[in-house]
Amino acid sequence: MRVQTKRKLSVPDLEGLSVENASLYLELNGFPKPDIQYEESFDEPMTVLSQDPPKGQIVDADTVVTVKVAQRSFCDFLPGIYRTATYEGHTHLRDFLWIFRHLYDSVLDEINNIPGLFDPYETPARFLPWLASWIGFVLDEDWPEEKKRYLLRRALDYYRIRGTVKGLKLFLSIFVGVEPEIIENAWPFNGFQIGVHSTMDFDTIIFPVVNVSHCFIVNIPLEPDEVSEYTIVKIHDIIRAEKPAHTMYYLRFKGKKVALSEFQLLVGDEDSGYVIGSGEEIVELGETEVERLPGEE
Repeated sequence: MRVQTKRKLSVPDLEGLSVENASLYLELNGFPKPDIQYEESFDEPMTVLSQDPPKGQIVDADTVVTVKVAQRSFCDFLPGIYRTATYEGHTHLRDFLWIFRHLYDSVLDEINNIPGLFDPYETPARFLPWLASWIGFVLDEDWPEEKKRYLLRRALDYYRIRGTVKGLKLFLSIFVGVEPEIIENAWPFNGFQIGVHSTMDFDTIIFPVVNVSHCFIVNIPLEPDEVSEYTIVKIHDIIRAEKPAHTMYYLRFKGKKVALSEFQLLVGDEDSGYVIGSGEEIVELGETEVERLPGEE
């Protein structure tokens, strides 16, 4: 039986760093966030005074480093009678008020970090749906966090092709993982003649007048039994959100699943543009043009 050993790391030198830089330094070296303890000092506030374990010591990678940080106690804002120390140099009130100093600074940190909440790559994972709601972008709960952040970062570029065939194919491909087929100016039903090739109550479909020029068919290359009811509902939601408002669509699953080799878009030109995904298609977003690669039909 193989015994798995914990990874060992050397504790970095944190003394003299700001507590923010010390936390970042520890994370970059593979350690968890430090345990922060305040200590009265004349040093610059929020500067690391000491650390435990000390620098250079070899410890397990999951060891939490305790750092003592220079800070001013709320006790200093009280009248002198409340700051009288005992013979050991401590006051119970001063020690008690450190709790509220930690609470106050944690709230202050959240306020100071507000700009980071609007960056898809910096905001905490729990804020991603909230950030997406600001631009009307829908994130699926089952997507990995990295995919959500990437799509949010490129959301405004996606909006430039919303309402087009390319845009609809892109959004559906992101969700279902296969490339759909979209047939424009088409409708699957051509009407019927009673008594010729229709049987009432069995295969008769009655629709209002349909303008075929405002219709399209969406073929998803998946078997019907592969798709859950939840997925079908989400597909309909995506189509309704991305299609032009005056159009009608018909959704069907045609089987013959073809794996999507990671849908690729190039936004801009080949020199200054950037790639979205990776795969077969390139979309050049100029004024109004959308072009395919040479050789594509």
